[in-house]
Amino acid sequence: MADDQNPQLPLDGGTPPGGSNPSLIPINIEDEMRRSYLDYSMSVIIGRALPDARDGLKPVHRRVLYTLSEMGLEHNKKYTKCAKVVGQAMGVYHPHGDSAIYDTLVRMAQPFSLRYPLVDGQGNFGSVDGDPPAAMRYTECRMQRIAGELLADIDMETVDMVPNYDESTFEPSVLPTRIPNLIVNGSSGIAVGMATNIPPHNLTEIVNATIDLVKNPKAGLAEVLMHVQGPDFPTGGFVYGRSGIAQAYRTGRGRFMMRARVATEFLTKEKQAIIVTEIPYQVNKSKLIERIAELANEKIIDEISDVRDESDRDGMRIVIELKRGSQPEIVLNQLYKHTQMQESFSMIFLAVLHGQPRELGLDQAIRAFIDHRVEVVQRRTVYMLRKAREREHILEGYKIALDNLDTVIKIIRGSGSRAEARENLYAWGKGSEIVINLNRERLSQEEKGLTLRQVDAVLELQLYRLTQLSVDEILSELGEIRKKIAEYESILASDTKLRAVIIKELEEVRDKYGDARRTQIVDESAELQLEDLIADEQVAVTVSHQGYLKRTPISTYRQQRRGGTGRMGMKTREEDFVAQLIVDSTHAYLLCFTNSGRVYWLKIYEIPDVGAAGKGKSMASLLSLQPGETVRAILPVRDLEEEGKFIFFATQQGVVKKTPLKDFSNVMARGIIAIAIDKNDDLVTADITNGKQNIFLATREGMAIRFQEEYDAERSGIGLRPMGRNAAGNKGITLKKGDYVIGAAITDSDETRDKERDECAKERNLTDKLAALRKVYSDAKDALHKAREDRRGGESEDEKLKTSEKNAEKAVEEAWSALKELDTKLCVTRSLILSVTENGFGKRTDVDEYRLTARGAQGVNNLKATPKVGKTTSILLVNETSELMVISQWGKIIRLDTKTVRAAGRATQGVRLLNLDAEDKVAAAVIIPPDELNGKDDEQGTLIQ
Repeated sequence: MADDQNPQLPLDGGTPPGGSNPSLIPINIEDEMRRSYLDYSMSVIIGRALPDARDGLKPVHRRVLYTLSEMGLEHNKKYTKCAKVVGQAMGVYHPHGDSAIYDTLVRMAQPFSLRYPLVDGQGNFGSVDGDPPAAMRYTECRMQRIAGELLADIDMETVDMVPNYDESTFEPSVLPTRIPNLIVNGSSGIAVGMATNIPPHNLTEIVNATIDLVKNPKAGLAEVLMHVQGPDFPTGGFVYGRSGIAQAYRTGRGRFMMRARVATEFLTKEKQAIIVTEIPYQVNKSKLIERIAELANEKIIDEISDVRDESDRDGMRIVIELKRGSQPEIVLNQLYKHTQMQESFSMIFLAVLHGQPRELGLDQAIRAFIDHRVEVVQRRTVYMLRKAREREHILEGYKIALDNLDTVIKIIRGSGSRAEARENLYAWGKGSEIVINLNRERLSQEEKGLTLRQVDAVLELQLYRLTQLSVDEILSELGEIRKKIAEYESILASDTKLRAVIIKELEEVRDKYGDARRTQIVDESAELQLEDLIADEQVAVTVSHQGYLKRTPISTYRQQRRGGTGRMGMKTREEDFVAQLIVDSTHAYLLCFTNSGRVYWLKIYEIPDVGAAGKGKSMASLLSLQPGETVRAILPVRDLEEEGKFIFFATQQGVVKKTPLKDFSNVMARGIIAIAIDKNDDLVTADITNGKQNIFLATREGMAIRFQEEYDAERSGIGLRPMGRNAAGNKGITLKKGDYVIGAAITDSDETRDKERDECAKERNLTDKLAALRKVYSDAKDALHKAREDRRGGESEDEKLKTSEKNAEKAVEEAWSALKELDTKLCVTRSLILSVTENGFGKRTDVDEYRLTARGAQGVNNLKATPKVGKTTSILLVNETSELMVISQWGKIIRLDTKTVRAAGRATQGVRLLNLDAEDKVAAAVIIPPDELNGKDDEQGTLIQ
């Protein structure tokens, strides 16, 4: 039990630890390890790895600069061997390895490491290629002019001087810097359990922000950011994204994305090159070039033919030659992804403040510098005030001596030695008995006696100072000194005047050393692509039936007279053809929606320009599609944030949804979910709407439904309510067993088309006729409705009721035909639904033939599916100028004018469009874009087999 209570005693009851030596004290090894490690950690944090928030320097940097100052190596003095500077610093102030001191000196001399270098080096101090500096015995150095601002007034007791490592001399604990060096030049370091990484900034911006905070101490980060745009790296380049800057400067932690500055040049008429003139901060240029060459050799970036370094003393120039026909923008994206041409800078604004490591916001770091400047200016003013009062004291002694010159000379001449003269002058000044026998001449009552310091000054006064000119100079100097004393006292008594001194000195520093920004800050929108390299011009994008894309400048298609032969368009295989033509800006997006309900973004300028007759590039090579995905719809959009625009979706199982366009503004290369689709469902189509149009859906079994898009909250089932991207949607049509949706179309609302009719009728003075026909049509529909109600209420086989219903139907058809004839006179474009069946039949039906119903209904008959015509395969929205391309599964293709297809009502079979073999079926039908028409086909169409 005793052993448990006293664990220090040995188990055998022998001699306790330490034996008979009382100086040995037993301790717990865990406590000692904890204490020792904490001491070591704080030593590393404070004395080695982290900069001081006041002057922005670590001890080794401070000691090197102080050594240069002590050796007199100012910016206007001759260079001295770096070995001598390193030896002096190591022997007096920094007792560590010479390599650590020399590395520090070298970095302060590198213009690509520090935004404002502090050391002026002569010789090889390394390069941005990672070349090491020459040995210290070969290089020379001195201070840069700006480094003098860090050491200004150090001899005026502005900072505390502490003993050096062996207490043989003193060194400054901090430099009295006039420059916010911590923010301007930044810093980096790894301590124990913490690290700092502060980016450099522009001196003009930081000083302007500092002046603002000095003038208005209550100002905050918002006022600071009015001056400071962001980091300003010595190597230039770009910083992408402004939104995160404020948050990073508020918390002291953030991440900045850096990119190289590039441009494109034409080496030959068809061959381009990417020219890199600035690279991200702390990137090794040589390794960057090696990496680019490696990517080209391994075919990761196949478009690069050569890379070389043409940098010289005039600046950086990396030339990346591209193969003929390559797109510089696509290559750039790959270079940003795979090389350090795009690099992130993670900011940790950690510095030592009041002896403790602290993470600082930008405004807090500036305030720490301002507090330091306030203290420095106060201590400097106190020092200068003391020196001025000492000088005043001496000058007052001169004045007393000159006013009583004859007596002073007699006393000096009558004294036997300097010591005796000193005593006699002091005694005379006090009115005491003088040792020598002189007339007792007294000082006036207004004058005070001479102090010993004044007596010494008088004894050392040179004879030429007794001239009248010198006397006047002494009196003038006394007046000036008294003015300075009053000024110093007023500065110490007034915080406003003290801050005015700080502001004046900051303005002098800004005007002397300030320069323009090197790093350009750009918005997040530019973070996606370097669009400033791409001309914003209209181009034609052609999409082939088999998924090949290409772009061609509009200027390529020269204007021709009517009846011309046209221009050769995309060269495709025989079974392929142009399915879609998009004319838009190179900066517009293509939203590509897949069968699984995902959406991918593609900038139009990313599509290769391969000439008017080129085939283009496969969609699969331009998009990061997932296995099994196929693109079902491609929509051009210039502004993803546009209000009042929606994306409409329709699936095979009759689900419909609309989502605001702005929900797709978060562009991601891997794509995102646009609509949640069940495993047994597929996306049929997607289209852009304005929220107030009509939706038309058609099914394979020949059913169709038309309903309004605009949502009516008071009427159930009317319209579509906007939903988010991850929503599944609503029921658009009720399907019979085995049926599914094969297509959808977006048409103008009835109100929009009626408004168009009214405007056209007004222009042609047919308003009254239009109103009359509308009334006739409305009355006929009312009569038909009544006749059908009467028949349902009476005997269904009553001949009179049957005749009445047939007459009402005929009246409606006649009124409808009259309205359509008037539409032709009014030049109103009528929307027609072209239905194509699997056996090659088709028909056109006016969209108004399909009455508006509630969403989710079963719909009405669209096409009578018989063994002869087969099931419906596709529906297309056409007009009188549309041209159609039909392709069969076995490769038969026909191209024909849709106006040759007879217009027919609902539930009719249509006419034959393409003669098919017994086992062949229609695979697809598309409308040919009008700008791709190459001449005029005959009315029966052209058969390609």
